[in-house]
Amino acid sequence: MSNPLTDIIPAKARKYIYALFALAGVIIGALAIAGVDVGKAPDVLAYIGIALGFTAASNTPAPPTE
Repeated sequence: MSNPLTDIIPAKARKYIYALFALAGVIIGALAIAGVDVGKAPDVLAYIGIALGFTAASNTPAPPTE
């Protein structure tokens, strides 16, 4: 089954995009806690996270019907 969000990011690329997003979150979070000025990076990550969340949800298999 296909939908627009599935077609935008191929399955092979999603794994790496999600991993990079998680790594960026850890790095920016650690820098912010350490007192480094990260500017608007947390805000940008929040907005990107919304889009990635929709993409991830659209690629979750539907439960089997009985």
